[in-house]
Amino acid sequence: MMENNLSRESTTLLALDNIKCNSLNSLKGDSLSSSVISSWESIPADVRRAIVSLQASGKVSGEATPTVSMSSTSSTSSINEDATTEAQQMDCAGESSESGVTTVFTPLERAPDNVFSFKKHIVEESNVMVKSSSAVTTKTKVITSGRGWRNIFTLPISYDVNMVARGTIFDPANAQLLHSTGVHSEGYNRRFATIDAEVDKIYGSQIRAYFTVRNIELTTFILNGGEAEKRTEAVDKLLDALCAYKLRRREPFLAIGGGVLLDMAGMAACLYRRGVPFVRVPTTLLALVDASVGVKNGVDYCCSITDETYKNRVGSFYAPSSCLLDSSFIATQDSRNIANGFGEILKLALVRSSDLFDLLEAHGSELIRSRFQPNSLTPPGVSDRIIDLSIQIMLEELGPNLWETKLDRCVDYGHTFSKLLEMVPGADIFHGEAVNIDGFFCVVLSHLRGFINIDTVNRILSCMKSLLLPTNCSDLKLHLAWQSCKDAIEHRHGEQRIPLITEIGESICVSDITEEELDRALNAMKQFMH
Repeated sequence: MMENNLSRESTTLLALDNIKCNSLNSLKGDSLSSSVISSWESIPADVRRAIVSLQASGKVSGEATPTVSMSSTSSTSSINEDATTEAQQMDCAGESSESGVTTVFTPLERAPDNVFSFKKHIVEESNVMVKSSSAVTTKTKVITSGRGWRNIFTLPISYDVNMVARGTIFDPANAQLLHSTGVHSEGYNRRFATIDAEVDKIYGSQIRAYFTVRNIELTTFILNGGEAEKRTEAVDKLLDALCAYKLRRREPFLAIGGGVLLDMAGMAACLYRRGVPFVRVPTTLLALVDASVGVKNGVDYCCSITDETYKNRVGSFYAPSSCLLDSSFIATQDSRNIANGFGEILKLALVRSSDLFDLLEAHGSELIRSRFQPNSLTPPGVSDRIIDLSIQIMLEELGPNLWETKLDRCVDYGHTFSKLLEMVPGADIFHGEAVNIDGFFCVVLSHLRGFINIDTVNRILSCMKSLLLPTNCSDLKLHLAWQSCKDAIEHRHGEQRIPLITEIGESICVSDITEEELDRALNAMKQFMH
């Protein structure tokens, strides 16, 4: 990524860390790809400085290995030459909050870009009050040392979300599905697919015929895709099937179904042989715009100690090898399931896109009626535009933050109170429905804070109702709402980080919602016709 003697690229990256650089305004003329900057910023700050220092030293193979000294107490950057050694040391202004820590990194010869040995010197000072006739304060300094190694590896993540021509994914003339399963040696004529039980009833014969005409033996494992099945036991069964099939280490398997099945398949792919590729083929509107796009996988977890079930508590960040999206699957869904998908789409519209909201407001109800199929009341291209916008917005939000290092996320809108609503025993509620109830509750919270006016509230409520989405439920009570805020603090690392809209298409995250505020919002909810 960087060349010796401080190439323009390394100079720019150096500037990003505010080390012996011009202001960031001076970088406007430099062209540096966002992927390079993202990879660079994923490396810890002290090691970034160490790497840049090595580049600055101009050392080449065969010369003495340079060391880099990082001190959080240093306020200047300078290069000092030691007469007794050929190694150059650079003291850089530390960005760590660990005051008094000095770390010296030395790259290892066989892996100089990834592995560093280090020595740490930690100085801790404390004031001790000595009780006597006159108060005396003494300062104690403790110096400790440590050593070890630091390994740095930026995991390359790349996967395609492919739009397939409507209704052609299982057409033998379309080779996309076959190609997604990888390149294999001559004569390797078998594949593995896990399929949602309901999908298998409708498309099972087409799926099998697709591979039969190519003389490929397809091994299938059928899983129930209901929320109640989203447990570790189901993942275990899939792992058993993969073991029996003897899936190869680099052989992608197919996951064909809704969001629950895709989540379980992704978790199994992450676990099997510590990671094998898998291909997502979403078959519901909700999965098309949500589960298929990101890298999160997981299951609900039943804790034997608390005797409670936690939604998506166990899982992984693990990317698919590719995703194949065919919107014709929506035609087999009933109105409630299509509306369920709109719950996630409307969420994106509220926090990110007034244009998407306008499309839903104008055409959403007709798309439910027509099941996203061409009709005389919906202009051509509208259904595709809604799906494309939703996927693009999700990718824009998730792509730079795949591992959720930044916890203030607008896409968490509707996902604070909905988790507990979904986990209420016996509750008849779908994920997108719970997200929407949560979403409207947050609309009311926004209104009570003065972020939006009552006309905006009513406009959003009208749109939700036109999409056949619930906006309230009897389980949304103060205890559940306040417990949801407590859970959010745990899940979002010490702060609520609850997204609230400031206008349609814009949002902020807040962390100061009180129990009293929730109570006022719940009472305000009663004033609306749900």
